[in-house]
Amino acid sequence: MFQTKRTIEFSMCDTAGILFFSRVFELFHSAYEEFIQTGDLEIDYFKFEKYAVPILKIEADFKAPIKLHETLNIAISVTQIKDSTFELTTNLIDENDMIRAVVKSVHIFVNINDFSKTDIPNDILQILLANQD
Repeated sequence: MFQTKRTIEFSMCDTAGILFFSRVFELFHSAYEEFIQTGDLEIDYFKFEKYAVPILKIEADFKAPIKLHETLNIAISVTQIKDSTFELTTNLIDENDMIRAVVKSVHIFVNINDFSKTDIPNDILQILLANQD
C-alpha cells in the first residue's frame, strides 16, 4: 500500500467549507501520480511515445464530509491486476483513522498509435505488485 498526505485548501471547498465533490478525483490523481513516481521507471509514465494509460472507470463513495484545512492520509492499494488493466482502491482517511471517501479506478494500457490493448510493462508491473492488497 502506498500512502501520502494532502491538506484540504480553501479553493477546493464550497461556501460551507466542505470539499467540492469533484475535487476528490483531483486528490486521487495527485496521489496516483506520486504513487507511480515512487518506482524506478526508465521512462515518463505520463508522457511516453509507445503507450498511454487512460482511466476506464472511476467512482467515488463519500462516507463523511471532508472539511477545509483537514489533513488526509491517502492510501492507495492495487486491488486487481490483469494483463493490460489494473484496479486501484484509494481511501481518504482523516486524522482519527475514519475513512471519509473511497475512490475506485480501473486503468488500461493501450498502444498510443491505435489504442489497442497492450500488456503492462514489467517495471510498472513491479510497482503494482509491490502495492497489491
